[in-house]
Amino acid sequence: MKVAQSTHADQQTAEALTYAAVLEYMNRFQEPEARAAIADLRLPAGSYGLDVGCGVGLYAVWLAEAIGPSGRVLGVDRAPERIAAAQQLVGTALAPGRLELRPGDGTAIAAADHTFDWVWCADVLHHIDHTVSALQEFMRVVRPGGRILIKESQVLQALFLPGHMALERQLQRAEIQCSQAEAGARSFQERRQRTWESMREAGLTDIRLRTYVVERQAPLDTIAQRYIQEVIFDRNWGWRLRGLLDARDWEQRTALCAASSPRAILQRPDYYCIYPFTMFTARRP
Repeated sequence: MKVAQSTHADQQTAEALTYAAVLEYMNRFQEPEARAAIADLRLPAGSYGLDVGCGVGLYAVWLAEAIGPSGRVLGVDRAPERIAAAQQLVGTALAPGRLELRPGDGTAIAAADHTFDWVWCADVLHHIDHTVSALQEFMRVVRPGGRILIKESQVLQALFLPGHMALERQLQRAEIQCSQAEAGARSFQERRQRTWESMREAGLTDIRLRTYVVERQAPLDTIAQRYIQEVIFDRNWGWRLRGLLDARDWEQRTALCAASSPRAILQRPDYYCIYPFTMFTARRP
């Protein structure tokens, strides 16, 4: 009975979590390393950049801060509700003129050729079916010699259940299967791993990659605790995977991942997680 009650509570938590909240938790979880990755890009001070699929706007703010008070960032997202969430979260974070957020389709950008000095796209490209066409659209609106900057989380799989390799592998497989209808013939991870290939096919040059690793260990701060518990355990590995796991794996998943479980792994003093993300950068010829 205790297990049934805890998993029902997990389901209620996951259903209450909006996608905007998921994005905010994910971005804040990665913030120190993401800011370091942005700093390593050495974006020109005073430049004008585009954030495609800006979500709740946190990356757009960090990019704008990196290029200084004379720089500008335009963030677009095809979901008006995410732009509304971004306006509420970061709309007044910077001085007027430094950051603009508006609805827009990254595959058909409402901007003239050669408008931007660089284009940034974080954790979005793998959701686009025609990746090469999207990259060519990014190239159209960036100036000659300008940069295309693609961030993809988990090109390498993350580790959230240290010491439980078989179970985590089963959860990852079930998650891939669950997203198959949206991902199509290639899983989202395979799409992420083909980013370099897509950039080359689009005609980009000087393609490079660098992987950053988010490492968190007990005692977890509130940001890490909420992201891992509410997004990874309750939502991504929650009830939507129940029918894709056998009874034994589901029972073990609940024992380790349910917040109310006496064996909850996040409560262990030796808990840690490892979460990689990769920056793919290139230039428009």
